[in-house]
Amino acid sequence: MKRLRAVALLLLLTLVGGGLRFYATDFGLPDKYRPDEEYMLSRALGFERDWNPHFTVYPAAHMYVQHVVLRAYALVHGYKRSFREVYAADKQSLAYLVARRTSVAFGTATIPMTYLAAAQAFGPPAALAAATIVTFSTIHVRESKYATTDAATTFWITIVLWLVLRVIRLGRVRDSLLAGLVAGYAVATKYPSGAVIAAVGLAHFEARWREGRTLWRTVLDLRPYVAAYAVVVAFVCGTPYFFLDWTQTVNDFTYQRGFVLNGVNNTAAGWGWSWLALKVMPHSFGIALALLLTAGLVWGLVRPRLGTLSILAFVFAAFLGMTGSRYSFYRYIMVPLPGLVLLTGRLVSDVAAALARRIPERGAYAAVAVALLALLVPSMIRDVKLDRLLARRDTRTIAREWIEQNQPGGGTIAASDHGTPYGKPQLPPNYTWAPIEDVATMRTKGIRFVVADTSPLEFYSHGPTPEQLAELEKNATLVLDLDPIEPGAPSPVFDLADAFYAPLQHASSMSRPGPRLRIWRIDP
Repeated sequence: MKRLRAVALLLLLTLVGGGLRFYATDFGLPDKYRPDEEYMLSRALGFERDWNPHFTVYPAAHMYVQHVVLRAYALVHGYKRSFREVYAADKQSLAYLVARRTSVAFGTATIPMTYLAAAQAFGPPAALAAATIVTFSTIHVRESKYATTDAATTFWITIVLWLVLRVIRLGRVRDSLLAGLVAGYAVATKYPSGAVIAAVGLAHFEARWREGRTLWRTVLDLRPYVAAYAVVVAFVCGTPYFFLDWTQTVNDFTYQRGFVLNGVNNTAAGWGWSWLALKVMPHSFGIALALLLTAGLVWGLVRPRLGTLSILAFVFAAFLGMTGSRYSFYRYIMVPLPGLVLLTGRLVSDVAAALARRIPERGAYAAVAVALLALLVPSMIRDVKLDRLLARRDTRTIAREWIEQNQPGGGTIAASDHGTPYGKPQLPPNYTWAPIEDVATMRTKGIRFVVADTSPLEFYSHGPTPEQLAELEKNATLVLDLDPIEPGAPSPVFDLADAFYAPLQHASSMSRPGPRLRIWRIDP
């Protein structure tokens, strides 16, 4: 009966988590407001005779997954010659929607996979606690909506940790082989997943302790070498042109190296351990859940159990990757998240077991379950608010439609910081952006409208200078002002390094996603 109850609760969590992730996956379409999706989808749609993505800033494994899903969807709908015909209309928005819902499938599947990983090592109560945290984790809900690598990466890492715990408990060669294969494929999905190799390696030493082997016998054991070989094989198979097109790889990594070492001159963006502890964790999860995840990490350190050391090694390796770069985003916390929730699930279970020694067992577990749900209520509220916000029309969409209606046929439009596209309306190619000059000069050049985007994301939308604003207010007419931030509301919290205009905290402080957009008309 207890097992049936656990399965029923897991099914409920999976359905709720799937609903939270599926809602508003058409965000912004046909315009695209989630940066990085275009790098994935352009390659996924481009594969035909040539499987080379000609792009190694991201590994290719998930591009191939998206390609297979897009082809399968097109096949079901009866495409004739090229599967791209199905996606040609409306700025390929159907392709983005299909790829986003593929991410939803990965994100939702992570919930039962988390349960499976935790149950074998720490028991069903720990597994339910860990699955519940994944279900309502705001950063995981948000990143599961988009056609990027993050949701799939978290799913594959969760499977690796499940296999790692099997390596420790069972010690079979096939578990080492599978752990290496899935770890290599995870790295072929997102490079920072390489941190999970630390867990695969240490698992064989934890297995040695369980088996009573000497260190020397572990060094001579076949299993760790099988796992290492499998990692390499799976990585090569998942992203073969990493090696086959080595020139592209070298060029892309050389290009990316400067950003990793120096950032992008965004002074508002943070990095390092204090950024991780004081910004990433509380902003991504909320203060209460961030503290609980930290407590689970500490509990794993002070009260280790078979399997926890391998998970801890993975989490700290992922943290080092995040904090060692000056070009890092909040969403990178999705990499260590599976390890964090497994350790936290174990903490919750241990607390319930300790309480059960003082009061009746059923009451103890019920009390801990209620406490966990109460702690997650703010996350649930944030998830719903974020979904409702993303379902509303973006300020950039409204501004684009206004411009197309009031200046049909294209032409030149002046804009603040005209070379930065993220906060601007996504206009058709027959429109061009020009820098803001004095009104008389713009009038001479035939420019009729001036667009300015302003946001707490100042690096991407810092708006007009005070001098430009004064000139526009004096000599031009404000014809459209879309300010999504509610007057007097708490300031919405964004990842200041990421050009994504929907906040992780205080989503209800915004009436719709996007920056503040103002349009002035220059009268003849």
